[in-house]
Amino acid sequence: MKKYQFYGWEQADVPATSKTYEKIKNPKELYDILSEIWCADTCAPRMRERWSKENQTLGQCSITAFLAQDIFGGKVYGILRPGGNYHCYNVVGDCCFDLTSEQFGDEILDYRENPEQFREVHFQKEEKRQRYEYLKKELETYIGRASEQTKQLYKVLLSKGYPKELCAEIAYKNMNTDYTATRMLGYLYRVTNPRIEDLVDEMLAILSDREAIIQKKELEHAQAVINDMYKNGL
Repeated sequence: MKKYQFYGWEQADVPATSKTYEKIKNPKELYDILSEIWCADTCAPRMRERWSKENQTLGQCSITAFLAQDIFGGKVYGILRPGGNYHCYNVVGDCCFDLTSEQFGDEILDYRENPEQFREVHFQKEEKRQRYEYLKKELETYIGRASEQTKQLYKVLLSKGYPKELCAEIAYKNMNTDYTATRMLGYLYRVTNPRIEDLVDEMLAILSDREAIIQKKELEHAQAVINDMYKNGL
């Protein structure tokens, strides 16, 4: 098993709760992806001169914690630091993890009984909100590279003249699995130039079908377990 250096990595196995990020299996996988994305531009301005690839989590705490919250749910808490700022980390159920703890080196942080942090407060700083949006966009772009079908869907939508933002929203945020992208491509081949309203309706129908398939498989698995219990006993 690969070992990490961030706090709480041993128990960081909570799954993504958002369909947008369902390809990210757990916080450890998110850390691996963000290691390719964190940069001086996503670092807090007051620390930017000290940022380096060797200390890549420096100045990344709040935007990373709120992005992790988008993906895994839970709450964000903050450890009060000298100077009055809060170092942010995540708690999801019984799982506490801090993806950016490595910036403190050997310092031991206290993750007990800290105040909850809210993005509405943190993002009152426009530069912080912009850094969060940039990190989020880069993450979604990175995830989008994984599926050739998703990339093909994006190209087809663009070729039909739909707005670039709408194409990205449909392909990379909603139709970002092979199943959903293939379904939408099939629709676009059958219907030459659907209206935007019809395109969105088809997208929602595909997502609904996919959810129904997932639920059906879960029910079939549960029924198989029950049947096995009746057959072999407890």
